Amino acid sequence: RAPAVNFVNMSEMRQRKPTGDGSEEADLEAKNAERLALLTGLGEKAPESIRPFALKCAPGAVKIWELVEKLIPLIMLAYAKCLELYEKIKPYHPDDLVPCFIGLAMCFFGGEFPMLIATVVAVKVTGSGKAIKGSVMAIWSEAEKVINEEVKDEKEHAGDEGEKPKPQEVLTRKAMVALKVIDPQMLGNSMTALTTALLAVIASLKLTFARSLSLGSAIGDILSKPALRYGTPIMKTYLDDDYHKWIEPSIAYACRAVAMSVAFWVQQMISAVHSAIQGGQLFTASLCRYLRKYGISTFDPDTSNLDELAGYAVAVLGLGWQLFYSTPTLLALVLLPLTICEYAIRFTLVWFN
Repeated sequence: RAPAVNFVNMSEMRQRKPTGDGSEEADLEAKNAERLALLTGLGEKAPESIRPFALKCAPGAVKIWELVEKLIPLIMLAYAKCLELYEKIKPYHPDDLVPCFIGLAMCFFGGEFPMLIATVVAVKVTGSGKAIKGSVMAIWSEAEKVINEEVKDEKEHAGDEGEKPKPQEVLTRKAMVALKVIDPQMLGNSMTALTTALLAVIASLKLTFARSLSLGSAIGDILSKPALRYGTPIMKTYLDDDYHKWIEPSIAYACRAVAMSVAFWVQQMISAVHSAIQGGQLFTASLCRYLRKYGISTFDPDTSNLDELAGYAVAVLGLGWQLFYSTPTLLALVLLPLTICEYAIRFTLVWFN
C-alpha cells in the first residue's frame, strides 16, 4: 500500500498570495510571469547550440508547469477517493474479485491494449514487479519530504520585506532545500533499481514489437515493386520534371506506411484473440474460486472442465464484441487512462528503437 499523502500540504502548495485587487487570474498571470522569467534566464545560460530552442520552449514549458500544478491535487484526490472506496467494499473481499474484472476487461477490450497487456506479462516474466513498486514508493517518499519542506520554506519567506528575489535566486534556494532533505543513497539505489527493471521490461517488449516491424517491412518491400512499376509512369504525367526525383521515395514511403498499418492491424487481431481466450479463462476460474472460497458454491474447478468450457464461451462473446462492435463513448472515457498508457508504451518502444 502506498504511503499516506499529506493532502493539507498539497493543497497549501496551490494557495496563492492574494493580490491587490483580489483577482485569482491576475495572481496566476503574475506567477506565470515569474516562471517565464525563470525559464528564460535559464535558457539564456544554456549552451549556444541549444539556446534558441530553449528560449522558444519557455512559454510552452510555463503552460505545462501550470497544468501539472493543477493536475497533481486532482490525482491525489482521486487516489484518496479510491482508498475510501476500497475500505467500503473491503467486506466483500475485492482482492479476490479483481481477477474476475481483469479477465472480463481483457476479454472484451484486450485487443485495444496489446502493448499494455504485453507489458504486464513482461513484468511478471522478468520478475520486475516488486523492484518497480519498491523503487516508485521510495522515490515518492523522498518527493513527499521535499514537498513538505518546500511548503515550510514558502511560509518562512512569505512575509519577507525588501527587494524581491530574482527567479534564479528562488530556484537556487529551492534546490538547496531539496538537497537538504533528500537521502542520496536511497534515491540513487531506487533510481538504479527502477531503471534496470524498466529496461528489462522494454527489452522483452521490443521482441513483440520487432515482429510487427519485420512483418510491415516485408509487406512494404512486396508492395513497393509493383507500385513503382505502375505508379511511376502515371505520376510522371502529372508532375513537372523538377519533381520526378520525389516520385520513387514517395511511393516507397507510402507503401511502407500502408504495410505498417496492416502489420499492426494483424498484430491487433492476434492480440484480440489471445486476450479474449486468456481473459475468459481468467474470469471463469477466478469466479469459481471466489464462490467456492466463501461458501456460495461447492463447484471445484480443479476437478471439472466446465469452468474452461464456460471460459471459451465468454471468450467467443468477447472476441465477437471486439471484432464487430466499437467501445461506447462513456466506456471509452472510463478506459482513457489505459488508452494513454497504451500509446505511451508504443511511443517509448518507437523511441528506443
